[in-house]
Amino acid sequence: MTEPGVEKAPHGTGQGKVDRLPGLESRLFDIPEDKFIEVVRLLERVRDHPDVRQTFAAIRPRLVQLRPGRRPTMKRVLCMPFEDVLEGFSGIDVPLGRIERRVIEPVWRLVTECGDTALIDQLDRQVQETAPGNINALRNIGRRLWPMAAQAIRGAIQGAVEQGGARQTARLLLGDEDLRRQVLDVAAFLDIGLTLEALKDALAPKPLPVLDRHHVAAIEQAAQAAARQSPTLVCSLLLAAASRMANPADLLAVLNDIDLGKARREQPAIFAQLSGLVVTNLEERSARLDGAGHGKGHGAGPGRADAAIAPEEAVAIAERLVASVATTSAVMDFLAEPVYRERLDAVKAAVRTTVAGSVLDTAPHGILTAVAAPATDGRPAAVDDDVQTAAEDHARALRRCEGLADALGLHEPLKDAMASMEKGLLERAHALLAQYPKAAGDPDDAETAEINLFYALRLLELVAGPAKADRLRTAIMAATGEMEGEGE
Repeated sequence: MTEPGVEKAPHGTGQGKVDRLPGLESRLFDIPEDKFIEVVRLLERVRDHPDVRQTFAAIRPRLVQLRPGRRPTMKRVLCMPFEDVLEGFSGIDVPLGRIERRVIEPVWRLVTECGDTALIDQLDRQVQETAPGNINALRNIGRRLWPMAAQAIRGAIQGAVEQGGARQTARLLLGDEDLRRQVLDVAAFLDIGLTLEALKDALAPKPLPVLDRHHVAAIEQAAQAAARQSPTLVCSLLLAAASRMANPADLLAVLNDIDLGKARREQPAIFAQLSGLVVTNLEERSARLDGAGHGKGHGAGPGRADAAIAPEEAVAIAERLVASVATTSAVMDFLAEPVYRERLDAVKAAVRTTVAGSVLDTAPHGILTAVAAPATDGRPAAVDDDVQTAAEDHARALRRCEGLADALGLHEPLKDAMASMEKGLLERAHALLAQYPKAAGDPDDAETAEINLFYALRLLELVAGPAKADRLRTAIMAATGEMEGEGE
C-alpha cells in the first residue's frame, strides 16, 4: 500500500524518495485508524529521512492515542530500561529523574560510534526478525545490548574529558553539562536494564495507584540486585520505580523500611537525594501546569501550542499534585528541613492559581455560554452537542474542586463561582422556558427547544446537584406536557 504523496523506498535500502510529506502530516489526523496505521508502517521504513522524522513528530499525539504495534528497532530496544523516566509528550506531567527526549539521539550516536559494531549489527538483524509486541525477545536482545551501550557511553565521555579527542558526539556533550549529566544517567539505567525490566512487570499497571506490600517487596529485591552491581545504581533503580507510581512521593513514605542490601550505608544519602528530587519535581510540574493554564505553550499536539489547559485536565493534574504534596509533607516532617516546607507551600500556591484561573474564572464562558440565549425571532437556537459536552466537562471539574478546596484554600472562591453558575443557569433556563410556547407549534422547533431546556437542566444538575435541579425539571416537564403523558 502506498499512500498518495509517499513513494515507497527501494527494497532493502531503508531509504527512498519521499515527496510532499509536509502536507501528509495534516491528513494523517483525519484518515481512518486502519489506514493511519498502514501509513505509519510505510513511513517507519524510511524514518531516517528528515521529512519523515518531522512527520512523526507532528503525528505523535495520534500515535500515543492509538498505540499501534510499532516495528521494533535497535533504538527502541536501547530506550526500554529508561522509557519510564522519559519526558512525556504533553509537557505537563514529568517523571521523577526526567530524561529529555533530546538525549536519545546523542546516546544512540555514542553507542554506534564507540560500541561493538559487530554486536550491534548482529543484534540489529535479530530485532528486524522480531515481531511487534514480543517483549521477551526484545529483552533478550537488550541483555547483550544494554551493558555494551553503557560501557560505550562512559568510555566515550571519559575519553573526551581526558584526551580532548574521542568522537565528535562526545566532544559536543562536554559543552552541554545538563545533556552530559542526562546521558550518564542513561548509562546507569542501562547498567541495570534487566533488573528494571523485571521491576516493570511487578509494578504494573502504570501509573500504579497504590503501593502495596508486594510492590514494596519487589522494589526491595530489585534495589538489592542493583546494589550488588554497585551501590551507586540504587538511586537510579528507585527513580525508575517512583516514575511508575501515580504518586511518586509514596516511595519516600516506605523507603526507610526497605533493606537496600549492599547500599544500606548509603540509605540516608539516597533518602535525602530522592526527597530533594521529589520536591523539585513537584515544583517543575506545578510550574508547567501554571504555564499551560495561562496558554504558554505546553499543550499536546498541533494547534494547542497557545491553548489553555482544559478544566477537567487541570483538576486531574491538580489532584495528583496535591496528593503528592500531602505525602511529601508528611515525610519531610522527619527531616526537620524548613526550606522544604516553604517550597511545598509554594507548589500549593501555584496549583491554587492554576485551578482558579483554568476552572473557576473561566466557568462563565465555559458553562453558561452553552445555554443558548432566546432568539429575537422566537425560533430556538440550534443545538451544539460539542459545546454542551465541553460545558458538562467544565461543570464536573468545578464540582471536583470541592475535594481540593481544603488543601488549596479555595472555599470562598469556589462557593462564589458555584453560586454564580447556579444563578446564571437558572436565569437562562427560565428565559428559554418562557419562550417555549412560541416554538411549541412547530414540531422541529419544539424538539430543538426541549433539547436546549434539558441540556440546561443537565448543567444545573451537575453544578448544583439533583435536589436543586428538581424544581426546574418539574417546570420543564409541565411546559412540554410530559407530566400529562405520565399521568395517562
